[in-house]
Amino acid sequence: MTVSLSPTEDRRGRVARALLPFLGIAIALLVWELSPRLGLVSSGSVPPFSQVVVTAFALFADPDFWTNLAASSGRWAAGLTLAIAIGVPLGIAMGRNRWLFALVDPFLTMSYPVPKAALILIFVLWWGAGDLSRIVIIIMGCLIPIVISSYHGARAIETRLVWSARALGTRSGLPILAKIVLPAALPQICAGLRLAIAISIFTLLASELLIRQSGIGSYMFTFLDDGQTVQVWACAMILATIAFLLDLGFVRIVHASLRWFEGDV
Repeated sequence: MTVSLSPTEDRRGRVARALLPFLGIAIALLVWELSPRLGLVSSGSVPPFSQVVVTAFALFADPDFWTNLAASSGRWAAGLTLAIAIGVPLGIAMGRNRWLFALVDPFLTMSYPVPKAALILIFVLWWGAGDLSRIVIIIMGCLIPIVISSYHGARAIETRLVWSARALGTRSGLPILAKIVLPAALPQICAGLRLAIAISIFTLLASELLIRQSGIGSYMFTFLDDGQTVQVWACAMILATIAFLLDLGFVRIVHASLRWFEGDV
């Protein structure tokens, strides 16, 4: 038996579901604040949340913070952009051409379980400790989820859509890819891109922790060397906030652009 809800009850349910994630975050932050103050954890290793927030705002006044953040942002944007430019066409082409899939898939399968951070030092031997090594490691970290999602998106397209497009006069090759394959594969591609954004931030930070010349990872490690734990937590919180806003902004853009798509990215 189906129970229908009144408009008021339905509206209250939607509001409750919308507020539930914020309630979980509030509880987590309260636990974070009280645990070191009550002696449950050492305040030297886990400072109170309020102290971390105050320190984070203090970092905004430090010119070195912005210099290192700008350096990291440039590497992140270059690596992720190149990964998208390579991964999306490659994945779609693999999905539409079984010979190309047979040629490329073994390399993806072999490289998938390899820890990307372990390759950083090898890249430094090849190309030095400049930006190129860090950009390449970001590309490698992001490439696999982008290629796989693009491949499955292209493979999932119903053959009758392509037949219908050809019957209506669309030429085979690039016109089919641009007008049929790419739009139909976009939801899957966007899911891979969302995962790649998170991976790109992790690989960037890992590379800068190992190659300590510039960047927000090097900036954090300097505080760790000096025993300034609160500053390390403040940097981590800033990075987590940036990552959250990037993810939220990406999801909003996808939902606004793909209005015909009813699922989640």
